[in-house]
Amino acid sequence: MESSNIGKDPSDLLEEDMVGAEFKSVEEAESFYHIYSKIIGFSVRKNQCRKNQAGIVTTRSWCCSNEGFRRTKYIKNPNRVREPRSEIRIGCRAMFRVCYSKITKLWVVKEFRANHNHCMATDMQKHFLRSHRKISAAELEQAKLLKEAGMKTSEIWNLFVHQNGGWDKVGCTKKYLYNSLAAGRRGVDDLDANTVTTRLLPGLL
Repeated sequence: MESSNIGKDPSDLLEEDMVGAEFKSVEEAESFYHIYSKIIGFSVRKNQCRKNQAGIVTTRSWCCSNEGFRRTKYIKNPNRVREPRSEIRIGCRAMFRVCYSKITKLWVVKEFRANHNHCMATDMQKHFLRSHRKISAAELEQAKLLKEAGMKTSEIWNLFVHQNGGWDKVGCTKKYLYNSLAAGRRGVDDLDANTVTTRLLPGLL
């Protein structure tokens, strides 16, 4: 980030503090907003993306996951089998927009809305927020190896809780871990106990 009101607490950042701030890349801008949203306590999703005639992205924006409203057809479907999920889109207007400058070759903040119309997640709740549920590549590999060695997913979760110093510091929910292992499941025939020990234990000792 090229310029910002660094001395200010994230929870106190206003539009005038952010508009005009510059980032070296759109990825850097996205990383900033994700970090900011986690500190504040809300989930983020991508919103608008504009490209020029050459197909190059020139504008990118992100918004609070509570932005907008769910379409009526998804709520009043007479053929619905399951009950609709709890409504999370309640018209929150918090958002962050950057545009590429041909002059400076940097991404400039054009819009920053900090106000939300809902409560923020507490420190104990933040890892439940969808955009902040993450498991590192190293931990996922460790979980796969332990799973292939015969350990139950619930036991792997308890191990991560112990390693990280609490369930709220793991970085994801138990269900997310279950889903991650299910999505990346591999056969166990090519791994024996010796392979698991060789690849896993050095990182734990």
